[in-house]
Amino acid sequence: MRFLGRWLGQSLTLAAGILALALFAQAPGFAEHYMTALEQRAQEQRTDIAGRIDVARRFYSLPDNADARAVLLHLTEREPANAESLRHSAQRLAALETAHRRLAEAAPLLRPLLALPALAGGNDAVADVADSALASYTPRLPLSLSALFYGIAGLFLGVLLAEAAVSLAGAPFRRAPPPARPW
Repeated sequence: MRFLGRWLGQSLTLAAGILALALFAQAPGFAEHYMTALEQRAQEQRTDIAGRIDVARRFYSLPDNADARAVLLHLTEREPANAESLRHSAQRLAALETAHRRLAEAAPLLRPLLALPALAGGNDAVADVADSALASYTPRLPLSLSALFYGIAGLFLGVLLAEAAVSLAGAPFRRAPPPARPW
């Protein structure tokens, strides 16, 4: 019976280690996918803002060389809700660009760690992009140094956690040593 218990414990430990390796090796690939999603969403936001400013210029017969600030001032006087919506879009664009720039300037090995706060919540615009990137991410087996690093870290962490779980699960079934005889 001990043989089966040890075999099962070792099998669970190995399976947990391999699972953690495969999961953690995805981190660099997801970070790249997330960076691409940030850039695409920022581009969509830029296009939306430029289109809304262009519509406001034409609607209010403003000169073509009127910059966004002038259009926003004009909108604030005439349509405060529309101006506020445009300001909110500009803030969302700034958050997306900041998140993308922070990831792009970081070393590839650190990018997955910098992407974690977005998955945890934080800024709504950035968290929405992280959620959609996670939903559309396709797992793959990346062959890169950073994937190898994260995979090995996952292997160690998975084995450590599995060993701890197996040890805790087996504790009630261990026999207590016989009492020592005082001679």
